[in-house]
Amino acid sequence: MVTEKKINVNGKEYWILIHSVRKGKKVIQKKKYIGKYLPPKKRLDQLKKEFLRELSGEKYKYLSKEDLEKIEDKKSKYGQELRKLSKIEKEKKLNEFGIRYTYDSSKLSGLNVTLRQTFLILKEGIMPKDFKNLKIAKELENHEKGFIAITKYKGKFDIKFIKKLHSVLFSGIDDSITGKLRNELKRNVKIAGTSYIPPKYQELKKELDNFFKWYKTNNRKLHPLELASLIHLKLISIQPFVDGNSRLSRLLMNWILWKKLYPLIDIPIVDLENYYDVLDKYQIEKNEKPFVNYIKKRYLIENDN
Repeated sequence: MVTEKKINVNGKEYWILIHSVRKGKKVIQKKKYIGKYLPPKKRLDQLKKEFLRELSGEKYKYLSKEDLEKIEDKKSKYGQELRKLSKIEKEKKLNEFGIRYTYDSSKLSGLNVTLRQTFLILKEGIMPKDFKNLKIAKELENHEKGFIAITKYKGKFDIKFIKKLHSVLFSGIDDSITGKLRNELKRNVKIAGTSYIPPKYQELKKELDNFFKWYKTNNRKLHPLELASLIHLKLISIQPFVDGNSRLSRLLMNWILWKKLYPLIDIPIVDLENYYDVLDKYQIEKNEKPFVNYIKKRYLIENDN
């Protein structure tokens, strides 16, 4: 039986889950951190079920028991490190990640910008010397706003949220497409560098309906890292909008991780070829596993640094 308990660590109170496991003649207590506050009963019951599933060694769709141990160990260490930081230190750490993440995600989407230029624009509020592309500067600023938005949003995962996030990304850049789905604009899209053809705009409503049905069925069955990976993969393949789909899908992947208290993931521009290769495995061969494995490796590498 899993029970909840309040503990005191360095003068601060936290809630944990406890489950006693018999090993031979010994009884060992397994523990899992919940947070500073006890969640509502429905959420608490869900956390208890997930904890039991982890302890039983039950495999998720694509993650082995060994994968799970490594992933949860990273999560635990990440939480411990955050608890040592002051509020200002946490904000600084998040801002530093946000700048690098905005740079990499923007480069993956084809923006011609350097890390130094990104830093000056976002951190210092300075337009770099000889940098005259105000549109790119605005896209960087909007991406940073989108990143901040996912750390504050606590509502439902639905089409309204996706459209709102797209509006943040494209406000003041191209207001004719801001927050508007392709079926609303009656426009098809092509993806450069691949033979994959996204759904036509006439098929988009059905594709998105199926996507949200999939989410509703699987969001509590899949491990959060699997869920985040597959939301990214499926949405970037559906291409709901005329532009900005890759940036949007990477933000939504990190939103899932953020709300589940897992460390965030950055896909560096130097890994572009590997990233595209695993996207192709799904978009052309309909194989999800390589992409989930890729995101798993990025998660473990990212948080080893």
